[in-house]
Amino acid sequence: MSLTPTGNEQVCLTMNNVWFAYGANTILEDVSLSIRQEEIVGIAGPNGSGKSTLMKIMVGLLKPDKGTVSFTCHIGECEGMYPCRPCIGYVPQNPMIRQERFPVTTREIVEMGTFGQIGLFRRMNSDTRKAVDNAIAEAGLGNVQHELFSDLSGGQQQRTLIARALVGSPHIIALDEPTNGVDAQSKQEFYSLVSHLNKVHRITVLMILHDLPDLAAHVERVIFLQRKIIYDGPSANLNAEGLWDLMVRAGKIT
Repeated sequence: MSLTPTGNEQVCLTMNNVWFAYGANTILEDVSLSIRQEEIVGIAGPNGSGKSTLMKIMVGLLKPDKGTVSFTCHIGECEGMYPCRPCIGYVPQNPMIRQERFPVTTREIVEMGTFGQIGLFRRMNSDTRKAVDNAIAEAGLGNVQHELFSDLSGGQQQRTLIARALVGSPHIIALDEPTNGVDAQSKQEFYSLVSHLNKVHRITVLMILHDLPDLAAHVERVIFLQRKIIYDGPSANLNAEGLWDLMVRAGKIT
């Protein structure tokens, strides 16, 4: 199954000549790119290439040292907002909650996605509860919503975290290594969910995947990063020879 963009031509996010460093360690060098509304974009690169940092800058969690980032949502009341925090759902790589046995249910995890809207100690109203119900249904978690999160499979945990991000009805969802630690069936369920969110709900999807061949098989556009952008184009061009060339240019093989 290939995940394809809908063809909407409006640009929603632009980065121009972005640089970022942690102290003396430069992570990103002169990165420029644009993301179109309703596009599905895969981000790849070797370990330490700056993928997660790039994603955090794209969604407004980090500010670049140099360069500019602009966001213009083209959906409803969010037109022209940046950073459009209600518009962005972010699922980080290996969040702490996946590594601990907190006594919380799947539903309670999803409800955490409402805190940014209603506040930490306010009670949910009927609309908020409905949003939680809808997110759980979209992620296919209805039969496990009352089970402990720690007892779920890796794929179910990942879909729970995606449901938490969906509660705020985002127009962009950013996923950092979403298929890590899940089996082949869970991967297919994940890609089906992403396709549904993109096609039915018009959500722009940004996702980092470590496995470049897997990424190339499931998205139309791939950005390959090694501090700089080495490749930004159709995944169809990433044949076996092309993949080898990217790895050489990224310094993984000689």
